[in-house]
Parts: sequence; C-alpha cells; structure tokens
Amino acid sequence: MWLAVFGGTGRVGGRLIAAAQRRGHGVRALVRDPARWEAPAGCVVVPGDVLDPAAVAATVAGCDAALVALGGGSIHDPGRVRSAGMAQIAAACAAHGVGRIVGLAGGGVLDADGGGLRQEQPGYPAVFAAVSREHRGAWEALRAGSVPWTLFCPPDIPDRPATGQYRLALDRMPDGPGREIAAGDLADAMLDALTADAWAGRRIGIKH
Repeated sequence: MWLAVFGGTGRVGGRLIAAAQRRGHGVRALVRDPARWEAPAGCVVVPGDVLDPAAVAATVAGCDAALVALGGGSIHDPGRVRSAGMAQIAAACAAHGVGRIVGLAGGGVLDADGGGLRQEQPGYPAVFAAVSREHRGAWEALRAGSVPWTLFCPPDIPDRPATGQYRLALDRMPDGPGREIAAGDLADAMLDALTADAWAGRRIGIKH
C-alpha cells in the first residue's frame, strides 16, 4: 500500500512514517522545507505546503490512503493549517481516488457524556479553545468530503515508542483514568485504521 503522509516532520508523523515502513508500505511525505529534514530511507519527499492544492495533489496521486498529523502554531494562535489543510487533503484524495483518510485531532471533538462535544462543556479549559476550534474544523472538513475517514482524538501525546497497551472508544474518550497516549501507540492505531471498515466515519478516543 502507498501512503501519503502530511505532518511527517512532527513527532506523531515521524512515528507514522517509521511504522508504515516497518509494515512494508511505501510512503510519500509532503514537506515544506526538505532541506531542514532528514527523510527516512525510502521515503519519497514532495516539497510544498499543505495549503497549496498542487502540492497536495502531487503527494496523494497514486496513493491508496492518506495519514494526516498536521500541527503548527501555538495553543493560543494555532493558525488554519489543521482545518484548511484537511480540506485541501480531502478534496485532493477525492479527485485522485484515494480510498481512506486517517487523521489526527484533539480530544475536545469527542462526544461528552452529557451530550454535545467535550469542547462545548462549561468546564473545558479555555486555554484550549482556539486549537480545539481548529480540530473541529478538520473534523468538519472530513465530514464534508466524500472519502471514507477516521479521526483519532487523543489527550496528551508524549514522544515515546509503542507499548501495545492502550484503550479505544468510538466517538468518545475511553472510560477510566489516563491522560496520555504514546506517539508510537497512536501511530500504530492510526495505521490499523486503514483497514478497519467499522471505524470509517468515526472519531476514535484513545489513551493508555
């Protein structure tokens, strides 16, 4: 399987590329500044910006699925890369016949126990309001598109290797304690979602 990776220079994206290659997948990664990134051996680098439709199209062309781990900006000023970038990716994947998009957002776009989204609840931390709006925008971009998708919505993501020990829940955060998921475990779960038809069109809560 050939996979288009967006956000591959970040901690989750880097582990996505490594895990995909271990599973025998080919990888094409869109990179804004290739001179500043040491690409893993065998990874095809496409220079360009995720907000440039031509660059996104060049990345997804010939791929079977797309993995999206976009970031950027700060908590208070996250910019529009997550939402606008996901919209570009969804459109390009539809145009090029890409069969699945697996993306990454925040836990705030999961359902709350009492109804609505977690980011809409009175006790949701105000410091995350701006970036949570971007995460919601990415989710809405996927919902507006025509390509089957799965969106992972974790809490904190420490840059640690996979443990193989984590819990998943559809559209909500798993019950019980835990406020983090290792980047390696998140990458493995996102790759598993490529062939999990039951997860199509669903948000996935994940944590240890």
